[in-house]
Amino acid sequence: MTAQKSKSASGAVAVGLATISIVLAAVVFAAETASTGPMHFIETHLGFSPDGGDGSMELLVAVVLVAIITVGGLRLATK
Repeated sequence: MTAQKSKSASGAVAVGLATISIVLAAVVFAAETASTGPMHFIETHLGFSPDGGDGSMELLVAVVLVAIITVGGLRLATK
């Protein structure tokens, strides 16, 4: 019974961390968009524009990061 409680507690922690990460990413995205318009963090921080300035590369990076965080959280929750 103790192992089951420990497993569910670690799953809850993992889901909580994934949720916090997603909310933090949303806040950072909103702050970036509010201050600079559409997403241009690659151009701002790295000094080049791989997508011609339309923000599609930044969107791809954001989606991939959210997917990695979500998969990591779900993996921790199921162990």
